[in-house]
Amino acid sequence: MDNYSHQYFGKNLEDLIFQDISDFFVAEKEESDKIEFKAFHPQYGNFNRNLEGVIRGICAFLNSNGGILIWGAPLGQTVADRTIFQGALSLVDQLIEKDALISKISDSITPLPVNVNVQTIENGGNYLYIFEVQKSNYSPHQFKNIYYARLDGQTKPAPHYLIDALFKKVSYPNIEGFINLDRFGNADNGNVFLDISIIIINF
Repeated sequence: MDNYSHQYFGKNLEDLIFQDISDFFVAEKEESDKIEFKAFHPQYGNFNRNLEGVIRGICAFLNSNGGILIWGAPLGQTVADRTIFQGALSLVDQLIEKDALISKISDSITPLPVNVNVQTIENGGNYLYIFEVQKSNYSPHQFKNIYYARLDGQTKPAPHYLIDALFKKVSYPNIEGFINLDRFGNADNGNVFLDISIIIINF
């Protein structure tokens, strides 16, 4: 699996703290096909509407090459035809427990997504949610009957040619084999015995 958190922050997802994200936005940042920023703000509607935007982004990463989504990022500003993100974070004012959040995402995206991880960081009664999403082996995925993808650094409805390619992709089983040495030694009759287990796993 790709460690996108380490690529952007130099740490694994579970090791991130508030200061890491705050420091990240000291300099201006732009979105890319591998990272998306979501501010929590009334202009995007209530809490559930904000969350829908997050789920759309996760769906897009699943259908593309995976990446990082930060919910609680600064509001975007348009400067010379560029959208930049810098300065104070727009934190989420509600806590969703990790299991409930992952369950909400899983229930909203079809087929069922896997390899979506989240780190929740509390600061002064508000919260940051950082999602690390791996490229899906079971794409294309859809949210509310729409397929999304990361295109030109944005989450957009996926074009027909991309969805067609995802449906037609050739995938092969991911098979691994193991041989375990269970025991060996000398038997009572003077023979030598060797017991092994052969395990084949299709992931």
